[in-house]
Amino acid sequence: MKTILNHLHDPHFNLALEEYVLKHMDCEEDILLLWVNAPSVIVGRNQVVYGEVNVEYCKKHDIPIIRRISGGGTVYHDLGNLNFSIISKHYQDVLKNYRSFTQPVVDFLQQMGVNASFSGKSDLVIGTDKFSGNAQMYHQKKMLHHGTILFETNLDTLSKVLKPKTKDIASVAVDSNRSRVTNVNTHLKTSMDIDVFKTALLKYWLNTEDIQSHFLSLCEADLKAIEALKQEKYLSWGWNFGESPAFEIQKTIGEHALKVSIKDGLIETLVLTTPILSLHFNQFYGSRFEKEAYELKLNTIDASLKKSLEPFTKTLFE
Repeated sequence: MKTILNHLHDPHFNLALEEYVLKHMDCEEDILLLWVNAPSVIVGRNQVVYGEVNVEYCKKHDIPIIRRISGGGTVYHDLGNLNFSIISKHYQDVLKNYRSFTQPVVDFLQQMGVNASFSGKSDLVIGTDKFSGNAQMYHQKKMLHHGTILFETNLDTLSKVLKPKTKDIASVAVDSNRSRVTNVNTHLKTSMDIDVFKTALLKYWLNTEDIQSHFLSLCEADLKAIEALKQEKYLSWGWNFGESPAFEIQKTIGEHALKVSIKDGLIETLVLTTPILSLHFNQFYGSRFEKEAYELKLNTIDASLKKSLEPFTKTLFE
């Protein structure tokens, strides 16, 4: 097994790095990545952002929302969460076997006296509380398995950025399964910071003290390609919001019933039970479904009509 040393906390770069290694680096051995992101929300490939994330809270607190290339549920990352990724050509015997890929984490924690175990389809738990969610994807005879390890994550912020399941949104998108969660560090017999934990886990996973002999290096061309992928994809609205599955929102606002259809992140239809107002909503068709775009459009219409439509802003995007 090989590894790539990564001390960067930029979530856009780190997701681009992970994709680049999967799709463009050829190695006969498995590649293990251990990485930590600055505060960010990472949504699954087939999820509706507005069904999973408190978007306005994230914007207010400068927490980026980023779509990843694998399926599964939405997760919160911060400097107290350790991510692991395994890129493998040798997965045929363990196809969709999440337990096989996560067993080193379980064994490592059990060795440290933590009652960790595999649970359900793809989770790791301590007792009954979840500390790791996992997802997989395949690309040209290679597989990416990746997961989280809540080590010392701010669980209060986690609870604020992730939405409870809502009945307002209808879609074929994948919903996240909300679970009780816990941090690993509260279960350790000997306290340590996340960097020490990361290094110890890496040595255990590679089964050596000499981790340097397992390093793969990125050349300048690799770094430029990763940066380009970051800029073109992971920083783009088109990927993070526009790639959302089609969805509908239905809400009651006072005496009004509102129904909005969104496809490719854009408003397709917006219907209100008050016919006169509903007619004016066609001005929003083709606009991005986001608060800023809605308010920008409001500022271009007649003042009296603007006053009638403004109250819908908060309800639509809360």
